Amino acid sequence: MVKSGLNTSIYNQIKTEISEAYRFRYVTLAFVSTNLKLRYRRSSLGFIWTVLAPMLHYILIGCVFTLLMSQRRPDYFVYYFSGALFFAIIAGVLNKAPTIFIANEHFIKKIYVPKLTFVMNVVSIEVVNFFLSGTSLIVLGLIIGKFTPSFYVFLSFVPVILAAMALLGLTCIISVASVYFRDFIHIIPVVVQAAFFATPIVYDETMIPQSYHWLIYYNPVYYFLKMFRMPLLEQAAAPINYYIFGFSFSAVCLIVGLLTVKKFDNRIVFKL
Repeated sequence: MVKSGLNTSIYNQIKTEISEAYRFRYVTLAFVSTNLKLRYRRSSLGFIWTVLAPMLHYILIGCVFTLLMSQRRPDYFVYYFSGALFFAIIAGVLNKAPTIFIANEHFIKKIYVPKLTFVMNVVSIEVVNFFLSGTSLIVLGLIIGKFTPSFYVFLSFVPVILAAMALLGLTCIISVASVYFRDFIHIIPVVVQAAFFATPIVYDETMIPQSYHWLIYYNPVYYFLKMFRMPLLEQAAAPINYYIFGFSFSAVCLIVGLLTVKKFDNRIVFKL
């Protein structure tokens, strides 16, 4: 009976938090729109830079690493692009997570906006950037003949959705924790950088000695990246256990994150 009541309470807390954020959904839409407009407002090419900038970046870095890695992976150009593109959304969100509430202190103290909305603003803009930048990956892949459109490409959306769920939850936790412990502002970027090198993005996992493979397999990002890459590079779905892990990990992160924001909702303002 007590367990049932506890489950109902948790469900109601999560439902309330999501409902409040949905009620303020236009704030998120306005934030994303304004962010994109301000970024390129004095540029002659405008939104074209959202595709052109990552394309030039990937070409520059990709060409260098392709010369070094092409013998190990003939498709290294796209291999690197897909990994860098997917990790960009993770790094973009987590690097901003510690300062979300701190940077919006003036809004939080003056008007009521659900705390989850500030988190959703950051996650949403990075997701939009991901899909805009993803266009450059598709264009480059078609130009160099390394990308073959197929039904499996649609499976690459699954890890993106799951990653967005996990990032939403993790960002809730980090942003709340950073209000109380400002050291997270400096710690999180270091952790993100370490995660980049611990994930097979620049290198292939086969290049790592077998005795160190546990470093890769204990890295959650690896499974999301694998789910994203396999449909693009191999025209095949990742093993089902990868999807089970991805969904479970994302669900836990999201639930814990929403409960964290709900619990500290009225306390955050006094710590800013």
